[in-house]
Amino acid sequence: MRSLEPHVLEAFRAETRRVIVRRGPFGIGFFLGLVGAAGLMELAYYPQRARPLAWSLALDVALCVTGLAARRIPRLERYIVGIVTCMTIGIAFSISGYMVIVGGSGDALAFALIVYLTGVPLLYPWGARGQVPLAFCVFGGYLVTLALGVRGELPAPYGIASVAGAAGSSILGAVFLDRHRRAIFHQRLLLARTRDEQMAVLYDVTRTVAATLELQQVLWLVCERVLDALALDRLWLLWREAPDRDLRGLEAVRLGERIEVSDFAGEASRWEALFHNAANATPGVLDATAEHKAALGRGDAHGSVLRIPLTVQSELVGMILAAGDVQRFASEASLLDLAATLGNSAAMAIANARLHAIVLAHRAELQRLSNKRIDVVEEGMRRISRELHDGVCQALMAIKLDLALLHRNMPDELRDTVHDIRAQVIDVVQSVRHMSHLLHPPALDDFGVVAAIESVAEKYRAASELEIRLTAPDPTIRCAAPVELMLFRVFQEALINVVKHSGARRMVVRLALDEDALVLEISDDGKGFESHAYFRSPPASAGLGLIGMRERVAHFGGVFRVTSRVGAGTRLYVSVPAEPVVVESVAAAL
Repeated sequence: MRSLEPHVLEAFRAETRRVIVRRGPFGIGFFLGLVGAAGLMELAYYPQRARPLAWSLALDVALCVTGLAARRIPRLERYIVGIVTCMTIGIAFSISGYMVIVGGSGDALAFALIVYLTGVPLLYPWGARGQVPLAFCVFGGYLVTLALGVRGELPAPYGIASVAGAAGSSILGAVFLDRHRRAIFHQRLLLARTRDEQMAVLYDVTRTVAATLELQQVLWLVCERVLDALALDRLWLLWREAPDRDLRGLEAVRLGERIEVSDFAGEASRWEALFHNAANATPGVLDATAEHKAALGRGDAHGSVLRIPLTVQSELVGMILAAGDVQRFASEASLLDLAATLGNSAAMAIANARLHAIVLAHRAELQRLSNKRIDVVEEGMRRISRELHDGVCQALMAIKLDLALLHRNMPDELRDTVHDIRAQVIDVVQSVRHMSHLLHPPALDDFGVVAAIESVAEKYRAASELEIRLTAPDPTIRCAAPVELMLFRVFQEALINVVKHSGARRMVVRLALDEDALVLEISDDGKGFESHAYFRSPPASAGLGLIGMRERVAHFGGVFRVTSRVGAGTRLYVSVPAEPVVVESVAAAL
């Protein structure tokens, strides 16, 4: 096995220390059990050895308690291998010393040390780092006991060979166990690293394909990211823009470090069979058939291909076929799971893009209907204004003239009555003329939007306490009639809202040409409202004034923005291109 990288080796050592800390109670139990069993046998056969046996057991217990205490101190965890090694050596020396003091059997000591040496590396997987010192110290201690006169029934070389063999076997066992644990640890790290890399790939693919909702861009991104993530050579993506549409295709090819995506030209009828075969399939590696070669039109389809169906809610929205080193997907389940997850992300991205396209189409249709409604309403108001001015007003003026003629020919006692009727007719004429001007002011067509706004503002100044200030760097500014009418309607609606709802005393109107756009700004010092909350969820009592303004501005591709807070007044901003344009979009309302 190749050596681990330094940071991996350090992590493995830290893991070994944690294992030794966790296994501390088991090791203590093993030591105490071994010593206790041997002590009971000694006490049963040699009762006179009770006193030295008790001292030996007390020393062993003290060493075990020291080891247990050390494992509970976090700052000593780094030195736990050395501490446990010293503890185990101390227990072995205690056993050997006991045998020297009581003049015990060398055979029994050799047997106990053999069990001790072979059992410790199974409890503490510290490898050669901990086992070599233990084996040499135990073997050296055994030789010291023999030098001090401890003998058994068997010749001394038997015991020496047995303990030396146990020491060597324990070292070899500890080394091989350590290498085995290192291999498992390294494999676990590789699996974790692979899993992290796959999660990063999934995140990158999901983030990338979710960065846009334009279907064509989504498909290109899917091809690039999936081919790069799966490390393949060529990829084909087949999809339908709608359930009733024909199949379309894209092809992605790896050219060195670059990935090239292009439209896949081919006969759609040949793709249908491949597409339908993937309806209820799962991602997998297939043997490339003549059908694949004919449909894809490439020699790359020899051997095997990776097939990834793109399914959303049981609907097959697309399919990915990939060529290259696909056999690794068949041998590694994790790669196939990664391919399946990428396919799910791609399928959701395609489905969302399709829904987005449908929403845009519906929005464009709604905007077209809204624009048509606005045009119809304005044309109706224009006709009503003209009818009131040219029809009703003229008829009332004729009645006024007739009443004047009648007034001259009436008896004196009836002249006052006719005079009152004539005055009422004049008032009605003024009201009708005022209504006609509100519907469509003549000043708008004759002198422009600045004059029309000033005309309305003057009437409100005279009829109310509202101070209206109009600033226009160029009072003679003119633009297309529909744009002027839209700006006038926005001002008219804003003025009504100020009078009815804001309780403002001052209103400032600014109309100017900034670069290539006409800008209308209206602000007041009224009580204001929470504009963000209003547009997010309009109250039930809200009218259609602001919404109508937004639609009118959107009709000309302008920007509509309202800024307001409770107690801080309201500011309305409108910017529209100076030349009239028709843009199928909705103005932003903030």
